[in-house]
Amino acid sequence: MAGALYFTVWLASKSFSGVGLWPNEIKSARPASQTKRAEKLTPMVTHSNRSRARSQAQKKSSYDARVIKRFRRSKNDLKNLLEAVQRILANEEFEISIRHLFYRLVGLEVIEKTEADYQAVIKHTANFRRDGLIDWDAFADSTRWHIKPPAYDSFAAALENTAATYRRDLWQTQSAYIELWCEKDAMAGVIARAAESFGVPVFVARGFASLSSLFNAANTFREQAEHGKRCVIYHFGDYDPSGVAAGESMVKSFKGDFKVNVEFIRAAVTEQQIISLKLPTRPVKWSDTRAAKWEGGECVELDSMPTTTIRELVKECIVQHIDQRAWDILETAEESERQMLASIARTWKGFK
Repeated sequence: MAGALYFTVWLASKSFSGVGLWPNEIKSARPASQTKRAEKLTPMVTHSNRSRARSQAQKKSSYDARVIKRFRRSKNDLKNLLEAVQRILANEEFEISIRHLFYRLVGLEVIEKTEADYQAVIKHTANFRRDGLIDWDAFADSTRWHIKPPAYDSFAAALENTAATYRRDLWQTQSAYIELWCEKDAMAGVIARAAESFGVPVFVARGFASLSSLFNAANTFREQAEHGKRCVIYHFGDYDPSGVAAGESMVKSFKGDFKVNVEFIRAAVTEQQIISLKLPTRPVKWSDTRAAKWEGGECVELDSMPTTTIRELVKECIVQHIDQRAWDILETAEESERQMLASIARTWKGFK
C-alpha cells in the first residue's frame, strides 16, 4: 500500500514537470487530450529519424573546416626547384610574372598544377630573392601602378628627353590600323614590349571590357575607318568559356552598340597552339556561368605560353599589315627629325 502511494506521488510530480519521462511514460501520465500534442513535441526515436540525423550530420561536416595536410619540400626538392627557376629566367630577355613562371614549372613537371603549389612558388621565389639566388628584378607585377606626371630639371633636359623619345606615326601611310588586346594584366608587359618598336597600341581588357572602354575604342576605330583604314584587333586571352566569350562580346558590342566594323582575330590561345606547344591544361571552372555550354574541352591559361612564342606571335600579327617601302620612308624621316631635335637640345645646353 505504501509502495503504491509512493509511486502515485512520483508519477504526479513527473506529470507536472515533464522532465525525465519517455514518450510512453508521458502518454500514461497525461490526460488523453494532451497525448497527441505530446507526440508532436516529443517524436519517437526511430530508424528513419536516426538515418535523417546521420545524413544531416554528414552534410554539415562537408562544409566544416578540414585539416589540410601540408608537406615540407626536402632540400633536394628546393634545389631542383631553384635550378629550374634559374634555367627559365636565363632564357628570358625581360622580367616575367610569377604566375607565368608557375605554368612554366608545371610544363616541366617540376611542380603540380595546384593552388598549393602556386602559393609555394610565390613563397620560395621570395626566399630565393632574399638569399641572393635570383635577381630582385627577375619578376614583374603589372597589377600595381605608380602614377607620376613627367617633370624635368631644366628646359635642356626636356629637349633631350623629347629627342630620345620622338616617334613618327609610321602607320600614317599604311592601309591598316592595328591594336593588340590582352585579357590579362600579367601578360600585358610581354605583349607591349614586343609591339613597342612597331608603335602598335596594346589595350588590357581584363576579361570582359567595360562598355565605356569599348565606346572609346569604337571612336578611335571609327576615325581610322573614315581615313580608309582597315581596323583589326588581335586578341590574346585564356582558352576557356569566359576568355572566348569575352571576345565574342566585344565584336557584338562594336557592331550592335556603336555601329563600327572591326575585324577581331584570336591570336592566342587557340586549340592548335595547345596541341603544337603541348601547353598545360586545367579543368573547366564550373563556377563559370558559361561552362555549361562550353564544348572546347580542357582550358589553358595565356600565362602558360612561353614569352618567346608570344613575342613571335605579336610580330607575326603586325608585320603582315606593313607596306615595307612606305614604312622605310617614314622611318628615315623619323631618324632625321630625331637627330635635328638632339642637335637643338645640345645647342640649348651649350647656351646654359
